[in-house]
Amino acid sequence: MPTPALSVLVPTYGRTATIARLLERLCEQTLDAREFEVVVVDDGSPEPIVLEGARYPFHLTLLRQENAGPGAARNRGVAHCRAPWTVILNDDAVPARDLLERHLLRSQDVAPKTAVLGTFRFTAESMKSPFVQVLQASDLLFDFPRLKSGQLHGWTFFWTCNLGLPTQVLRDNPFDAETFREAIVEDVELGYRLAKQGWSVLHDGTLVCEHDHVLEAAGYFRRMVRLGVNMSRMHKVHGDPTLLHMRENRQLGQGFMAQVQQNVEAYHATFHKVQAKLASLDREQWGHALPPELVRQVSQLIRQMGTLCYWRGLLLDREGHDPFSVLDEGPTCGELVSIVAVSYNARERTQRCVEALRAAADPRHPTEILFVDNGSTDGSAEWLAEQPDLRLVRNSDNRGAPLARNQGLALARGRWIVVMDNDAMVTPGWLHRLLTHAQADARSGCVGPVSDRAAHGQQVPFDGATDPASLAEFAEKWAAANTRRSRSQNILTSFCLLFRRELLDAIGGFDGQFSPWGFEDDDFTLRAALAGFRNRVALDVFVRHEHYGDAKKSAVHEELLRRNWTRFAAKWAGKPDAPYGDYKAIEPALIGGVELAQLRVPLESEGEPSAALPSTVTAVTVGG
Repeated sequence: MPTPALSVLVPTYGRTATIARLLERLCEQTLDAREFEVVVVDDGSPEPIVLEGARYPFHLTLLRQENAGPGAARNRGVAHCRAPWTVILNDDAVPARDLLERHLLRSQDVAPKTAVLGTFRFTAESMKSPFVQVLQASDLLFDFPRLKSGQLHGWTFFWTCNLGLPTQVLRDNPFDAETFREAIVEDVELGYRLAKQGWSVLHDGTLVCEHDHVLEAAGYFRRMVRLGVNMSRMHKVHGDPTLLHMRENRQLGQGFMAQVQQNVEAYHATFHKVQAKLASLDREQWGHALPPELVRQVSQLIRQMGTLCYWRGLLLDREGHDPFSVLDEGPTCGELVSIVAVSYNARERTQRCVEALRAAADPRHPTEILFVDNGSTDGSAEWLAEQPDLRLVRNSDNRGAPLARNQGLALARGRWIVVMDNDAMVTPGWLHRLLTHAQADARSGCVGPVSDRAAHGQQVPFDGATDPASLAEFAEKWAAANTRRSRSQNILTSFCLLFRRELLDAIGGFDGQFSPWGFEDDDFTLRAALAGFRNRVALDVFVRHEHYGDAKKSAVHEELLRRNWTRFAAKWAGKPDAPYGDYKAIEPALIGGVELAQLRVPLESEGEPSAALPSTVTAVTVGG
């Protein structure tokens, strides 16, 4: 069998009719069929590709492998390519009749270390789609509008849709099929490695091939998510921050990922609206040419939402989670939530707290309620002991809120944990909404609601009636006006606070030095942030927090706050004399990071921690 001058390499998966059409078109090439061969690799199609080699004038090799991605398929195929020059095509390519003849001619005069890229415009039939028209006129999919025929370009244009290069180079530099198993990034990643060896991409506009494919908005955005996933993997392999559009001196740290998370959540609703509009545009304008100004406007929208999907892919790869999965479908149901509250001589408020929890019970989210009574003398402990749906810990004296909470936390069995004051009254839907916020972020830490009495900016205007029905009505209207809105915040108040089990494993409980009350919640939530968890205020969750009711108690609490501020400032900045409430005075002491061991406050009767976290954690802004 004579050695061909050109090999055509085509991976395919599950598209028998598509690959058959390509082979028929290759029968029409002006290049003598004896001068080229075609190697098709079936990448584990559910129904194996069947081709009759005898019916084609060129030599056809059909290979089959278990599904491993197009990179692996090309690696398998190139081992069977006998020509010195290989042209890689997509299976949905529509080659011009002279494509292979021109590729062969170009291969004979191209400079060393140069791959040759032809065109890959959409077919006229595909261009009936308005969405495809926008892709064609922009760099949203392939950046052909920016390419200049006859000029050299960088590795970002190493696209295996109509690309020729020496066969031996592909053998010596195989695709990274282990890392990149999809038809995305696997080609430019090889181009990146070749560029390190001095390779460039020459664009030749006379090598004409078209793309017989209609890509819809939903498919395009799914592709952008996968682009984010695979560019993240490429960054891991090569350590180049510019691969993720970051400055060379920028690190992919907690702050960067927190910003990505915020952006993805913030544009969730907008994304679905834009995607619906794009689908509507395709239906209504099918077969009509869009005016240039509309193409420009639509391109801008697609770019913005495509970037959003790209960051979703980054989160998916880095943190194993796409926020849209929770924002679209709601939080996971059926996981136990432990609710831990402390009571001390406020029986009526405790009763209202328990009644509100019962009224807002959600069958989707099973709960256990644990009360720790701190030596009440007003009948609170006795009433709690009579409640069949509560677990009670009775202390003979007042141990203070931090230590009492730790007693409850040590007994908590839930996947999720809530600590709350006994003068807090939850409202219907509170837990489902808090869990939505917590589960939307794979690194969520403490999540707190807004209230009519709260510190750290969690207080919102409220002057309505406080009976259960009125509170429920207000909370529902508030939620509707603030659906899924949240605010990142490192320090939260603990009148109602939700967090995941992993946080408790990592940092333990509340610091007893702040007993009986005051700044233990600032300390707890700050430690969570320093440990790498991301805290937030759930702006669509309203929980009533009853006011003190008398000036004497308010004065006592103010005195405790001022005393414990000195302890808080001394612990985190070594400055007990820092001005009251001046969180900025604490930040310099945290810049260098804090050892995880320093953050941990053991619970009573707890076992070994199971936190899989780094031993050193980074600084956060204390005040926000």
